[in-house]
Amino acid sequence: MTDLERARKMMSEGEYTCVLCLDDMTFTSTANGIKPLNWWLRDGCRFEGFSAADKVVGRAAAFLYVLLGVKEIYADVLSESAIGVLDHYGIKWSYGKLVKNILNRTGDDLCPMEKIALDHEDPDEAYSALKVKIAELMSANKK
Repeated sequence: MTDLERARKMMSEGEYTCVLCLDDMTFTSTANGIKPLNWWLRDGCRFEGFSAADKVVGRAAAFLYVLLGVKEIYADVLSESAIGVLDHYGIKWSYGKLVKNILNRTGDDLCPMEKIALDHEDPDEAYSALKVKIAELMSANKK
């Protein structure tokens, strides 16, 4: 079984939203959105050569996967704009469902992280802008 097959299997059988595999190493998360990717980047993790399975990959997540260094991704839901990022950085991709955009939780607008990511072409610049938005959202939730 390949790393990508193992990651997909673990995600589909468990309650994981995100699984990264390389040989006997596995990292998992049950957090929604780009939270796990942000946490791993914040903690200085690198996943060079890993394969990832994720529930939803939009442009924002694609930029973060570029920074994490994964080699391939399977997404249950993948956005068209994520494909452009993944192709540009040589990350192989596959999906269950292709969508034009990733929507917010209520489905009436773009996901806030996608709105930020659409304004950027560089992963580092996108991540800097995403961190600002994450801080804003966390601050608003504390009130």
